[in-house]
Amino acid sequence: MPGICQLGTFLTRCHAPAIGSCVYCGRDFCGKHGQHLDENQQVCARRLCQEKVVDLREHMVYREAARTRSSRGICGAPGCGTPRSGQCSKCGALFCDRHLHQRDDLVHRGLISFSRPASFCDHCLARRKLWSRV
Repeated sequence: MPGICQLGTFLTRCHAPAIGSCVYCGRDFCGKHGQHLDENQQVCARRLCQEKVVDLREHMVYREAARTRSSRGICGAPGCGTPRSGQCSKCGALFCDRHLHQRDDLVHRGLISFSRPASFCDHCLARRKLWSRV
């Protein structure tokens, strides 16, 4: 179980007994500075972590819609009827060449970080900036 709350202002930390640890930043938080969401997801009140909660919910809706479109044999991008030609490394949906971009993806495995080639749809490419922040 976590110790004390690590949130608050720069000069005055909360120090109340913690009730959880944030799944995004790892900080311990009290009931005032965080919450337990569905599926036992614990998230602190930091703006960045709250943005990730919202983004993840939106991404799950997008991913399901993109996979449904690509299962019909067309690009997973909304409004595109072009045949699919490749798969997004993040959401797993299939897209046409116009909606699929080749980039390097930074992967973290424990203490080791490395870069590997990956394919991203427009949606997943746009999300990288938010999810690279800690």
